[in-house]
Amino acid sequence: MRKAWVVAVGFFLICAFVVGAVSNGWLDSSAPLAILPTRMPSTPDPSQAIKLQIVYSSEKDIWLKQTVNTWLATKPTVDGKPIQVELIARGSQEIVSQLEAGNLRPTAISPASSLQITQINAAQIDGKTNLAADAQPLLISPLVLVSYEGSPASKLVKSQDAQFWQALHDGVLLPMRNQKILMSQTSPTTSNSGFQAWVLMAYAYHNKANGLTAADISDPKFVEWLQGYAKNVEQFAESTGSLMLKMVQVGPSTYGAAVVYESTALEYLPKSQGRFGKLLLLYPPQNLYSDHPLAILDASWSSVDQREAAGLLREFLLEKDQQTTAVQQGFRPVDPDVAIDAADSPFVKYQSAGVQMSIANLAAEPDAATIKAVLDLWNSIEPSVKR
Repeated sequence: MRKAWVVAVGFFLICAFVVGAVSNGWLDSSAPLAILPTRMPSTPDPSQAIKLQIVYSSEKDIWLKQTVNTWLATKPTVDGKPIQVELIARGSQEIVSQLEAGNLRPTAISPASSLQITQINAAQIDGKTNLAADAQPLLISPLVLVSYEGSPASKLVKSQDAQFWQALHDGVLLPMRNQKILMSQTSPTTSNSGFQAWVLMAYAYHNKANGLTAADISDPKFVEWLQGYAKNVEQFAESTGSLMLKMVQVGPSTYGAAVVYESTALEYLPKSQGRFGKLLLLYPPQNLYSDHPLAILDASWSSVDQREAAGLLREFLLEKDQQTTAVQQGFRPVDPDVAIDAADSPFVKYQSAGVQMSIANLAAEPDAATIKAVLDLWNSIEPSVKR
């Protein structure tokens, strides 16, 4: 109120001075008044740009690049400084290991799952724990088994066997190649989908839906059971996308079945048509979500401006338009107001392949100690498996 009063009085005094000056001949009323230049808003200086480095899991590559480019086209700023974004794709478990080793120093990360966030927050990175505590899910994708129709694994798809993992295990161990399930998955130490598969196998073996422990993983009988499976898997790939691509390129003679993300399967279903036959999807009786969190790191190498800019980007990625775009690419939105049942949605289009609109049973995510036990088990088994 005081500020407005001062401005009003000042304006009145200036007007009175001008009128008095003209009437007393101090100013030539016929002379044009000088126009002071108006200060124009400054254009953001590229040399002052805030640079974001975001390391993300590769299965959302198309969606993330498209949405980030859309956001950058709006010319976002923080305190008038423009924002630049560098996107780096990595396997989800690679993000964890490279952060722990000090080989990555990003502003933010977006692995496939909160399982990786749990690992990072439990570790001492940059002299602290909880480095990735500021995390929010962006997208959802459950795990599925993809199989060629007519292959041995397709019997699992049709039966919806409640003992799915045991039946899969036994099918992989059959001696006759024309009868066995030619199974592939990703490495648990580089890719989240392979890691999640082993967590679900452990839950199934111990007949649990939650409360999986490190002791469950190190149980000698479970280790023997899982080792028998792992030695007979056809391939442990480095990434989910590369595995699904090989399955479509090579066909059921080598890739009869694979555990992948639902979003990856939906991406490749149209690409598989007219090649080696129809692909079918089976959802395990208990599932785990990949929720694709975007975590802004509380790291010494990031500035306040960088963290604020990363927050603006995350808000944009969670907006309805970007969530709707994700549905078209096979992801389930975290926004409950975004539907997946539109006529052109892949969730509707590919229901004949086994796509489910809802996921009924979710297993609990294990704690950091159990996650470490799974990774340690893989490291002990890895030398004896096919790569």
